[in-house]
Amino acid sequence: MEKDYRPPPYSSPQMDETQMNYPVQPAPYPPPAGPQAAPYQPPPYGPPYASQPMPIPAVQQMPLTSLMDVPGRITCPHCLTEVITETEHVSGLLAWLICGTLALFVCWLCCCIPFCMDACKDVKHTCPNCRNIIRIYKRIQ
Repeated sequence: MEKDYRPPPYSSPQMDETQMNYPVQPAPYPPPAGPQAAPYQPPPYGPPYASQPMPIPAVQQMPLTSLMDVPGRITCPHCLTEVITETEHVSGLLAWLICGTLALFVCWLCCCIPFCMDACKDVKHTCPNCRNIIRIYKRIQ
């Protein structure tokens, strides 16, 4: 059998039996404003020696949608240098669709022609400085 370790309820001579059963209501937060209330001041954050905030450098967004099927001038998002992109034509969805259509309906001997034409291929733009891929322009998404 466990013992009850709670202290007995507090009773004062000023409280009658009906007031003892009601819970104490918490004070409202924030305290009501008035002439007696002090104005709210947030606590100071950061180093105390910083009198002026440090400027944050702005990051510029480059429009990558302007890179189509020809090389373009852009600031590389990887190495942050302004370059003219190098392009490489790679086989994409359009080349494969034309190949399948030629093989099924026209002539299966001509189905390799789309892989020889740059106008049917996707274009991969790379940075000549860091060699990272900047964008792949797809003829068909």
